[in-house]
Amino acid sequence: MTDAYSLDRINTVFHVYEVQTDGAVIKYYGEPKVDGKTLFSYLWNDFAERGYEIEMRREHGEYVLVAKPVSDTSENEHVNVVLAIATILAITLTGAVLFYGVNPLTQPELIYKGLPFAAAVMFVLGSHELAHYVVAKRRGMKASLPFFIPLPFISPVGTLGALIRLKGAIPDRKSLFDVGVAGPLVGLMAAIVVTLIGLLLPPINPPAQMASVAFGIPVLYALIEQAVPSASSGFHPIAFAGWVGMLITSLNLLPVGQLDGGHIARALSGEKTAYISAAVPLILMAGGIYYSLNGFNGEMLLFWGLFTLLFAAGGHPQPINDMKKLDTKRVLLGIIAFGLCIACFTPIPLQA
Repeated sequence: MTDAYSLDRINTVFHVYEVQTDGAVIKYYGEPKVDGKTLFSYLWNDFAERGYEIEMRREHGEYVLVAKPVSDTSENEHVNVVLAIATILAITLTGAVLFYGVNPLTQPELIYKGLPFAAAVMFVLGSHELAHYVVAKRRGMKASLPFFIPLPFISPVGTLGALIRLKGAIPDRKSLFDVGVAGPLVGLMAAIVVTLIGLLLPPINPPAQMASVAFGIPVLYALIEQAVPSASSGFHPIAFAGWVGMLITSLNLLPVGQLDGGHIARALSGEKTAYISAAVPLILMAGGIYYSLNGFNGEMLLFWGLFTLLFAAGGHPQPINDMKKLDTKRVLLGIIAFGLCIACFTPIPLQA
């Protein structure tokens, strides 16, 4: 970043009169010509493409623009590994109990029956989070490895899903959009693959308690069922994993706060998204009350309403360059993404 072109680019917004290097760290001493927000929006992508992040500070009364290599190492990676293993075990246990009626206390040797279900769910969750991670890195943003969240016996799947942590600044709306949309789209493709495989497998005979539960079928799942000639009237745990993947996708795509849909909506609509983010939890809770009063299982909608209310309270991430709007291609992709949210959504996922 010390070649003539780079210095000319930097000098457009930051007059450089001295350059120092300390290992891989580059320090540009000088005077800013514009405000900090404009400076970062102008230079961030140039540095990010070369694997650097930048910050401006004062040292001994001088302005210094510091460029540091973006670290590829994650903090406490062993935590990610332990959580991933715990989540696999939790989903395996849940799958064995739900679909095969295994008693983990008296039949621990049969818990392995839940492994195919666990592998399918982890494939969907892992694909979703890995897409976020890869795109964030390509955009020069710091991102942690996925944190899987095990929740045996409480969650009907054995997990609350997974997440990655974005650390540091978001360069522009395009970066925010790309990171937000990548996870749901890749995760949904994985869910579709899992659904197809599950529908082609012979159905199982689940325990009576599981067989008595009615599942709300989203539009996309129903279309796949009709498109697969050999799909039977029963179901296989792997097909259920595809159903779970679609449900997770629809929730992630809700245009609320820190959810993926919130990132997409923020990149599309700017600060106006705050109104949408505030309205969605209220709509979900109103729907939950309506269904409950009419004898249906509205508790899930109420839970999602409260859950998304927490995400809405967290606000939206603000890119450094918040002025440049998205191109037409991304706007269309955003509309498609929210269409997929509707296609994967079911207001009553479970009805006993």
